[in-house]
Amino acid sequence: MYVTSYDLLIYIHTVLFVYWLGGDLGVYLSAKFVADRNLSLDERFRFMHVLMQCDMGPRTALIGLIPLGFQMAWMQGLSPIGGTPLVAIWVFCMVWLAANWWMFFNDRHAMTPKLRGIDMYIRYAVILGMGGLGLMSLITEAPIADKWLAAKIFLFGIAVVLGVYLRGEIKNWIVGFGMVRAGGDDATKGNDIIEAALGRSKVAALILWSVVAVIAFLGKVKPF
Repeated sequence: MYVTSYDLLIYIHTVLFVYWLGGDLGVYLSAKFVADRNLSLDERFRFMHVLMQCDMGPRTALIGLIPLGFQMAWMQGLSPIGGTPLVAIWVFCMVWLAANWWMFFNDRHAMTPKLRGIDMYIRYAVILGMGGLGLMSLITEAPIADKWLAAKIFLFGIAVVLGVYLRGEIKNWIVGFGMVRAGGDDATKGNDIIEAALGRSKVAALILWSVVAVIAFLGKVKPF
């Protein structure tokens, strides 16, 4: 049996999708313990740490799928993006991925807040780039002629939107935990903030999983 380079890319693509959905499930299950006001603050922080560890799977998958997807599309003759632009996408995404892992291991470093800000701007750019490319290709059939691929690219942009929204809800958790730590009436208000954020996050997570499932369907079935 001869294994081609494209076969290996398909395998990596599948693994990244598995870690995206599996990691999100870990985040979803851990979140309810983070919001459980009947647990001690230390226990809730431990679950928050587990949640952040699980979240690195989806973060890695999201970034890794961008150059991988463009590479596979170019190899199949489905995308005109090749050569130097494709190399640039690979280099940029690998640097971006490395920065995300560096922030994970250096949470309290002085550079981390600045890098998080840059990371967020990159995600906004990905939303505009992928969403715009997908939508333009769906309407004009250029530069991506295959509509299933154009739809997949557009939905990827939507998935990034949902990811950014969920990161915003995590900020609400941090605010809530600060109030819980203060104690008194603030603790009750803080728990209310955390529980409300969890409720909104569950809805966003379910929508995100549905979007990712449709993306996988489009890539496998190619219905149009």
